[in-house]
Amino acid sequence: MEIENIKNSIKGAINFLYENQLNYGEFKTFASWNPWLFPSSFDSSPFVTAFVLYALKDIENEKGKIIKNKAINFLLSEQEKGGIWRFWTSKNKKRIPADLDDISTISFVLKENGINFDNNLQLILNNRNENGLFLTWIMDKEYKNNIFWRIVEKNVDCVVNANVLLYLGKNDPAVCSFINRVIKFNKFRSIYYPSKLALYYMVSRAFQNNITSFGESRDIIIKSTLNYQKKVGVFGNDLETALALDTLFNFNYYGKEGDSGIHYLLKSQLKNGSWERAVFFLGPPFWFLETPPWYRYYGSEELTTALVIEAMKNYLLLENYDQKSKIIL
Repeated sequence: MEIENIKNSIKGAINFLYENQLNYGEFKTFASWNPWLFPSSFDSSPFVTAFVLYALKDIENEKGKIIKNKAINFLLSEQEKGGIWRFWTSKNKKRIPADLDDISTISFVLKENGINFDNNLQLILNNRNENGLFLTWIMDKEYKNNIFWRIVEKNVDCVVNANVLLYLGKNDPAVCSFINRVIKFNKFRSIYYPSKLALYYMVSRAFQNNITSFGESRDIIIKSTLNYQKKVGVFGNDLETALALDTLFNFNYYGKEGDSGIHYLLKSQLKNGSWERAVFFLGPPFWFLETPPWYRYYGSEELTTALVIEAMKNYLLLENYDQKSKIIL
C-alpha cells in the first residue's frame, strides 16, 4: 500500500480537525436519544478533545501543533481545583458529578504533552470500592443525598477502570485481575460503552502504555476482535473498524486484516477529510424515566476521525514507516 496515500489521508483528516475545532479549543460531541445519532445536538464536553490529542501524538504537522495548543488550553480552562474534570463543560448548562473517566483520559494526555496540572492521584486512588476497583463518579456533598446518584455511584465499569490504569501507568493487581477475568470469561461489564470493541481498544492502549498485565488477555482480545469482521479488515462502521485496527496494532498483530482495514478507511474518508459519526459511548443512565431510552448516545465526526488517524498512524509507525518515532507531514 502506498505510504503517501496514507500520509495524505492523515493530512486531510488533520485539515478537517483544524477547520472544525471550536475557537476556544473544544472538539464537538453530539448527543442523541437513538443509536443512529439523528437527530442529535451539540453537548459540550472535554472528553472528545482528549481523544483528538491522543491521536495526534507522534505526528509532526503545523496545523496539528495549532490544534494541540488550542486543545490543551481548552482542557486546562475546564480544570477545577484538585485536577478535576466533569463530562459536561462550564459552557454546558447541565451539571454532573466529576468522574474518573474524564479525569483519567484528560490527565493522561496532558501528562503526555508535558503539561502541569493539579495533582489528582490521591483523589483517584481514594475513589474505590471494597474490592479495590475504581468507581466512576466522585460524589461530593452536592450529590451524596441524591438517591439516583447514590445508585449510580456504586457501579463499576471495566472500561473506566482501564482508562484509570492508563493514567496511573502501573499495574494494579485488583483492577488488572478484574479486567482480565471479564475478558477471559466474556463477562463484558460497561454501563457507558455499548461495544466490546471499546473495551478492547482501551485495554490495548493501556497495554501500550505500561499496563503489562493486560498482556495476559492479548490472544483472547485479538481472536475476539477478528470475529467482529464483516469482511476482511472491516469490523462494522468506520468507528468500529478504527477501534478494531487500533486494538490489533496496539497488541502488535499484523496480517491481511490490517492492510485491508486501512484500505477500507482510505476509501471511506469523506471529501472534507472526516469519517462518519457513530456511537462510541453512552451518557449516564436516567433510570428514573418511565420508558426507554434511559440514556443518550454520543459520538461525532471529530471523534471517529481521531480514532482513524490513530489507526493509520500506528500502521505507518509499526509496520511500514522507516522513521519509528514520528510521522512528519
